[in-house]
Amino acid sequence: MKYCPHCGAEIADDVRFCPTCGKETVVVVADTNPQFDPQDVADNKMLAMLGYLTMGVLPMLGARNSAYAMHHTNQALWIFIGSLLCGLVCIVPILGWIVAGVGGIFLFVCEIIGIVRALNGSGKYLPFVKGLPVIIK
Repeated sequence: MKYCPHCGAEIADDVRFCPTCGKETVVVVADTNPQFDPQDVADNKMLAMLGYLTMGVLPMLGARNSAYAMHHTNQALWIFIGSLLCGLVCIVPILGWIVAGVGGIFLFVCEIIGIVRALNGSGKYLPFVKGLPVIIK
């Protein structure tokens, strides 16, 4: 048994609408990953991918009006900022080296994920980028 999130009435687990208040008991989480124009994706896949390899410079030069390329450019810029922070932490002996090493590996994996997603036409956010402010619009 579960309880209605609106009125608190006890309801069966498989019930979608509360028999007491009539409101939906299942909370549907909307997909917050951006959707892009398929033509924009097709035209700018390579530049979006190259953004991860050039710290976001190439898409800013070649595809400034592409929402898809700018999405991946922002993620590439956050990876670059994370790399700078890892370099800063590396100043601290031993503990800083460990944190910077683990952070660097994590950022490298994120960069590979970003490259694959850019080439596949996906607009999903990287694990640590979702919720961070947009740098380039």
